[in-house]
Amino acid sequence: MSVGMGKRRTGGELTIHDGIYRSFEWYWDENGAMPGLDRYESLPQRAQDDFEASVIHWGDIPPGQRPVRSRVNEERRDPLVVAIKAGKHRFTSFREESGPTWIVFGYYAKEAEQRDKTGDRVVSRTVDARKSYFKRVKDGTYYERG
Repeated sequence: MSVGMGKRRTGGELTIHDGIYRSFEWYWDENGAMPGLDRYESLPQRAQDDFEASVIHWGDIPPGQRPVRSRVNEERRDPLVVAIKAGKHRFTSFREESGPTWIVFGYYAKEAEQRDKTGDRVVSRTVDARKSYFKRVKDGTYYERG
Protein backbone atom coordinates (compact mmCIF):
# COMPACT_ATOMS: atom_id res chain seq x y z
CA MET A 1 0.00 0.00 0.00
CA SER A 2 1.48 3.34 -0.90
CA VAL A 3 1.56 6.38 1.32
CA GLY A 4 -1.58 8.48 1.10
CA MET A 5 -3.85 5.65 -0.06
CA GLY A 6 -4.65 4.22 3.35
CA LYS A 7 -7.65 4.48 5.59
CA ARG A 8 -8.24 7.91 7.17
CA ARG A 9 -7.25 7.75 10.82
CA THR A 10 -7.87 9.71 14.00
CA GLY A 11 -5.61 10.93 16.78
CA GLY A 12 -6.96 8.15 18.98
CA GLU A 13 -5.11 5.62 16.80
CA LEU A 14 -1.75 7.39 16.97
CA THR A 15 -0.20 5.88 20.10
CA ILE A 16 1.39 2.45 19.88
CA HIS A 17 3.05 2.21 23.31
CA ASP A 18 4.25 4.51 26.10
CA GLY A 19 7.24 2.81 27.69
CA ILE A 20 9.25 3.83 30.73
CA TYR A 21 11.93 5.52 28.59
CA ARG A 22 10.53 5.70 25.04
CA SER A 23 7.15 6.04 23.42
CA PHE A 24 6.04 4.96 19.96
CA GLU A 25 3.41 6.29 17.62
CA TRP A 26 2.33 5.76 14.03
CA TYR A 27 3.34 8.24 11.35
CA TRP A 28 0.34 10.25 10.20
CA ASP A 29 0.65 11.31 6.56
CA GLU A 30 -0.68 14.49 4.92
CA ASN A 31 -3.85 12.68 3.82
CA GLY A 32 -4.78 11.53 7.32
CA ALA A 33 -3.59 7.94 6.80
CA MET A 34 -1.20 5.89 8.94
CA PRO A 35 0.53 3.56 6.48
CA GLY A 36 2.41 1.65 9.19
CA LEU A 37 -0.82 0.97 11.07
CA ASP A 38 -2.50 -0.20 7.87
CA ARG A 39 0.27 -2.78 7.35
CA TYR A 40 0.30 -3.78 11.02
CA GLU A 41 -3.44 -4.50 10.92
CA SER A 42 -2.95 -6.71 7.86
CA LEU A 43 -0.46 -8.98 9.65
CA PRO A 44 -1.34 -12.23 11.41
CA GLN A 45 -1.98 -11.89 15.16
CA ARG A 46 1.33 -13.59 16.01
CA ALA A 47 3.31 -10.97 14.04
CA GLN A 48 1.29 -8.17 15.65
CA ASP A 49 2.08 -9.61 19.09
CA ASP A 50 5.77 -9.88 18.18
CA PHE A 51 5.85 -6.23 17.03
CA GLU A 52 4.21 -5.15 20.29
CA ALA A 53 6.75 -7.19 22.28
CA SER A 54 9.55 -5.39 20.41
CA VAL A 55 8.26 -1.89 21.23
CA ILE A 56 7.60 -2.85 24.86
CA HIS A 57 11.14 -4.26 25.11
CA TRP A 58 12.73 -1.16 23.60
CA GLY A 59 10.49 1.27 25.44
CA ASP A 60 11.63 -0.04 28.80
CA ILE A 61 15.40 -0.13 28.17
CA PRO A 62 17.27 2.67 29.97
CA PRO A 63 19.05 5.28 27.81
CA GLY A 64 22.54 4.16 26.84
CA GLN A 65 21.59 0.49 26.70
CA ARG A 66 20.87 -1.16 23.37
CA PRO A 67 17.85 -3.32 22.61
CA VAL A 68 18.54 -6.87 21.51
CA ARG A 69 19.22 -7.14 17.76
CA SER A 70 16.36 -9.59 17.31
CA ARG A 71 13.97 -6.74 18.27
CA VAL A 72 15.52 -3.53 16.85
CA ASN A 73 18.17 -2.90 14.21
CA GLU A 74 19.81 0.24 12.82
CA GLU A 75 18.92 0.54 9.14
CA ARG A 76 20.58 3.88 8.43
CA ARG A 77 22.92 5.99 10.51
CA ASP A 78 22.46 9.54 9.17
CA PRO A 79 19.70 10.34 9.54
CA LEU A 80 19.01 7.55 11.98
CA VAL A 81 16.39 5.07 10.83
CA VAL A 82 15.79 1.87 12.76
CA ALA A 83 13.71 -1.21 12.07
CA ILE A 84 11.47 -2.55 14.78
CA LYS A 85 11.35 -6.28 14.14
CA ALA A 86 8.59 -8.84 14.31
CA GLY A 87 10.13 -11.98 12.83
CA LYS A 88 10.61 -11.27 9.11
CA HIS A 89 8.48 -8.12 9.40
CA ARG A 90 10.25 -4.75 9.72
CA PHE A 91 8.71 -1.41 10.66
CA THR A 92 10.98 1.54 9.93
CA SER A 93 11.08 4.33 12.48
CA PHE A 94 12.75 7.64 13.27
CA ARG A 95 13.01 9.72 16.44
CA GLU A 96 11.25 13.00 16.88
CA GLU A 97 13.62 15.83 17.80
CA SER A 98 12.24 17.09 21.09
CA GLY A 99 11.91 13.92 23.11
CA PRO A 100 11.91 10.15 23.45
CA THR A 101 9.17 9.44 20.90
CA TRP A 102 9.80 7.19 17.91
CA ILE A 103 7.61 7.60 14.84
CA VAL A 104 6.82 4.30 13.08
CA PHE A 105 6.44 4.87 9.35
CA GLY A 106 7.11 2.10 6.86
CA TYR A 107 7.00 -1.64 6.47
CA TYR A 108 8.81 -4.33 4.57
CA ALA A 109 9.31 -8.07 4.92
CA LYS A 110 12.92 -9.17 5.10
CA GLU A 111 13.28 -12.43 3.20
CA ALA A 112 17.09 -12.83 3.15
CA GLU A 113 20.14 -12.09 5.31
CA GLN A 114 20.78 -8.76 3.58
CA ARG A 115 18.13 -6.07 3.13
CA ASP A 116 16.83 -6.17 -0.46
CA LYS A 117 15.85 -3.35 -2.83
CA THR A 118 12.32 -3.25 -1.43
CA GLY A 119 13.74 -2.68 2.05
CA ASP A 120 16.12 -0.04 0.68
CA ARG A 121 13.17 1.83 -0.89
CA VAL A 122 11.23 1.74 2.38
CA VAL A 123 14.23 3.11 4.29
CA SER A 124 14.56 5.87 1.68
CA ARG A 125 10.83 6.68 1.94
CA THR A 126 11.22 6.77 5.72
CA VAL A 127 13.91 9.45 5.35
CA ASP A 128 11.51 11.44 3.13
CA ALA A 129 8.68 10.96 5.65
CA ARG A 130 11.02 12.17 8.40
CA LYS A 131 11.66 15.39 6.45
CA SER A 132 7.92 15.87 5.93
CA TYR A 133 7.24 15.17 9.60
CA PHE A 134 9.76 17.75 10.84
CA LYS A 135 8.52 20.35 8.35
CA ARG A 136 4.89 19.81 9.31
CA VAL A 137 5.73 19.89 13.04
CA LYS A 138 7.66 23.15 12.52
CA ASP A 139 4.78 24.62 10.49
CA GLY A 140 2.26 23.51 13.13
CA THR A 141 0.37 21.32 10.66
CA TYR A 142 1.20 17.84 12.02
CA TYR A 143 -0.66 17.88 15.34
CA GLU A 144 -0.20 19.29 18.82
CA ARG A 145 1.07 16.91 21.47
CA GLY A 146 -1.09 17.21 24.58
